[in-house]
Formats: sequence, structure tokens, C-alpha cells
Amino acid sequence: MSLSNEELQKILEQKIALLEKENKEEKNINLEAVSAIVKILALPNEFIPLAHRYFQLHTPPSLIWLHLSECTGCSESLLRTSLPDFLDLIFDFISLEYHETLMSASGHQAENHLEQILNTKDYLLAVEGGVCAIDPFYLTIGACGENGYEILQKCAKNAKSIFAIGTCSSYGGIQAAHPNPTKSIGISKVLEEKIINVPGCPPSDINIIATLCFYILFEQNMALDEQNRPLALYGKCLHDLCERKAKFEAGNFAQSFDDENIKQGYCLFKVGCKGPYAYNNCPKVKFNSKTSWPVAAGHGCIACSEENFWDDFGFYEKPMSNEFAYNNFSSLHQISQAKNFKLNDLNAKNIILTFTNPTQILYQSAQNCNFLDFSFESNPRLFLNTFAKTKIALTLVQNYKDSFKNYYDFIQNSYDEESKISQNILDLFYFTYPFISGEKLKTIDDFLDLALAYKFKHPSKFDFKTTLNEQAKLDINKALRMPLIYMLGGLDKEAIAYGLVYSIKEHLKQALQACKNLHQKEQILLHCDNEKILKVFGDLSSI
Repeated sequence: MSLSNEELQKILEQKIALLEKENKEEKNINLEAVSAIVKILALPNEFIPLAHRYFQLHTPPSLIWLHLSECTGCSESLLRTSLPDFLDLIFDFISLEYHETLMSASGHQAENHLEQILNTKDYLLAVEGGVCAIDPFYLTIGACGENGYEILQKCAKNAKSIFAIGTCSSYGGIQAAHPNPTKSIGISKVLEEKIINVPGCPPSDINIIATLCFYILFEQNMALDEQNRPLALYGKCLHDLCERKAKFEAGNFAQSFDDENIKQGYCLFKVGCKGPYAYNNCPKVKFNSKTSWPVAAGHGCIACSEENFWDDFGFYEKPMSNEFAYNNFSSLHQISQAKNFKLNDLNAKNIILTFTNPTQILYQSAQNCNFLDFSFESNPRLFLNTFAKTKIALTLVQNYKDSFKNYYDFIQNSYDEESKISQNILDLFYFTYPFISGEKLKTIDDFLDLALAYKFKHPSKFDFKTTLNEQAKLDINKALRMPLIYMLGGLDKEAIAYGLVYSIKEHLKQALQACKNLHQKEQILLHCDNEKILKVFGDLSSI
């Protein structure tokens, strides 16, 4: 459930009013800690005094923290919090009733206390670690010899809310890497209850605390993304928050881990950083009481908050080029070829996406209308010679020229300087190919074959921008620099081709969905004489 700030404020004010009627003793709560939590939750400053007042009056809820298949790294991360201090956290904000690593009790004494808390039916449940539900032999623990699956089911039954803390409990964790001998899986795979995932290996102390505190404040779960992660914490691409992003834009990449330029802030993409594929707020909140985070320390992000990161993103210290692939995860081969419809098949109930020149999304209103609006400079030479208007852009072009001199010279010698504004989305393939191969593209099929040959699941995206109003306005021009950046960053032409195809599909999908909803159409048809286009883009007809 996603509530507005006004609705959340009303909930908090009502809860405070009820608590004040009870004349409860006020606790001494660190205002700075509350302020930090409110800011991380992206709530307005008006919530700071309200949240502070609530924590002064409330009775901390009981929290059961389970350890299943994991390394205790998530608990280690939580222990290093400073706002609030860990002791303040477990006594003033929550009441940590069961935590096998931290509690003084052990054996049957600990198990008896757990049963007492379970009998109250008034507790929150945090789970650290995946569960071996298929073969529970691998996780038999505790004084009573129960397996992890049994313990999880027992504790989840009456929990008010359940939090999967870390990537192991969210998705199975490192132990779920192929061939996954213990059959470890995320807890959401075996529980019917709604699970809030707080992934990371480990997640930051701030993300753990913020997720718990939001529920404590409002008795509501935070707005979630499609992987059930809190949007306020995992809603932005890590790459966009990174302090090294300007070097990425300039094409300044560290060439190895002993490269002195790492100390100068050079981007780590070429030595395996997966930041552009990860969604997390690590650059903002950091770790160890906001001391640092891996990229600042000189090692790339490993996308540890993403599902199946251990298998899907290749080697940690290599870019996702086919040269370093050890499996084939490409999803383009799984698409069924769409039928080629004619333009005169357009009627009042459907939409036609036509790949002829110009590319259009056609629909009928009072007359035939086009929903898609875009254009871009398709002359590679003119782009190179006019793009470099800022210091970062100048550096990028110069770096590309220095590293790929033959490609650069080919573009300068093979194209004139006449502007060629295109409204054909497929011309992006002809534009991109010289930058990644040093020659002109012969056929569309050749480019699509490159994309189909890519062996990784996750695309290296082109940052197009789609604005949806009466038309879908697609801004392509800024993204034309991406082939230069990705080539300098160590990607191969298969990776770049796949990223471009994926990005085009992603934004056409947004436009088609908007047109279908806005004009209440029932069906999407494709029009193109090229069979491979109908294959690669075929799934757009099923939106």
C-alpha cells in the first residue's frame, strides 16, 4: 500500500493522540537519530517532531530475529549503526527479544523465551538467511533439533509483519549459486505472508532500521518495487548516485586495480563495477556509521541487492562482455515472432506500431493519428563534431579518439557533415554500428544478430527519456554518447547492441502502454517486413 504524506501524517497524529491519553512515561529519544531516519524515508521535515514524539511515548514492539542459511553479515552491519546507537535501537525503538548471535540465553532457555513471544501473537519477524525448504536436512538447528523451514513457518504464522533482511533471505543468497546444492531459496518462496525484502550482502544498517521504523511508526509497509523492496531505499539506480559517475561520463575508466587513477576518482566499470545494473542507496547512506562504501574504497559494486546477482552478473572484476560469460542468459531468444500486419488493418480497437520510415504508433481517433514523437541526428560524424560542447563531453570524445583511433578516423573519413535528422528508430542501429566496429552496418539483421548473441541477462542501457502526455515524446539525443562510453568501459559490441535493442523496446513499451490506456485500445499490432524485427520486438504485441 502506498499512502500519501498527508495520510501518513494523519495516522501518526492519531497514534500520538491515543498515547498521550494514556499518560505514558516519556523516553529520552535522540532527536538527531529520528531526523536521520525521517530523511532516509524521504519524508518531509514536518515528520521529524511527530516521529520524535511518537518514539518518546510508544512501547517498543517485540522483534524476533531468525538466523537461517547466512553468514551473520547483516547482523554485523546492524551492529555498526550510530544513528540511532545500537543499544538505543534495541531498547527504545524496538524490543529485540530473540537473536541467536546477541542474546545471552542459549539452548532450551532461549527456545522457551521464543515460545513465550510467539504465544503473544504480537511481534515483528526479521529473517536473516535463506531457507532450505526442499531438503531441510541442511539447516537443522536449535536445542529442539528443528529445521530452518519448520522454525520459519512457526515464527511467521502470527507475525504482524515479516522482513527478509539481506539477499540470502530475500533471494536465497550466495549458497543458492549454481548448482545450489542445499536448494536454498528466499523466504518469500515458501511463505504465503507478504514479505518486505531488504536485500544487500549485507544491506546497510540504515536500510534495515528505516524499513523497521517505518512500520513501527505507521503500522503500514513502505511503497515497494516489483521485487518487494522499499522504493524509498531501492528506487534509484546506484550508478546515478555514485561519486564516480562524472568520470564514467567522461570515459575515464580505471584499467586495473593497481591503477593510480582510482585514487583520482576514475570509474570502476571496466574492472567489473555493476553499479549501472543495481538499485540501492549505498552511495548515499554508506556503511559502518556512514564511514564509506565499496566503490569509494576502490572496488566495484557487485549488484548484491539484485536477485541472482551471484549467477547473472558474471565475474565480479570483469565487465559483462561475452568474453567473460560462463552461461547464456539472454532473453531475446525466448520471444515468439509476431505476425506482420498491414497498415490498413488499423481500426478503432487496435494500435499499430510500424517500423517503416518514420517509426510510428498509429491509432484511430477522428482520423488516423501518430502517438510517437521523436527525432535524432543520425550522422555519426556530425554527432562527434558537435557533441563535445562541455568539458566532460570533450574528454569523452578525446578518450574515444585516443583508444579507438581507427574507428574514429573511419567515421571522420566515411561520412560528410550534412545533418541527417531521422524519425526511424532503426536508424539507431546504423548510427551506433560504426562506433563499435569501425565500419558501416550492412543490414539490420547483422545488428540484431549481435544483440541475439549476447550471453548476459541484464542490459547496459541507453538513457533515453520518454515523456507521456497527449503524445509519447522520446528524447534520444542525449543517449547517443553511450556507445563511446561503453566501448571505453570494456563492453563488446554484442553487449552494446543488446543494450540498445533492450532500451528501444523498453521505451516503445512505455509509449504503447500509454497509448493503449489513454485511447482505450484492445490490441497492439506490429508492421514490418523484416522477420527478425518481428521476432526481437514480437513481445511488444502482448502488452
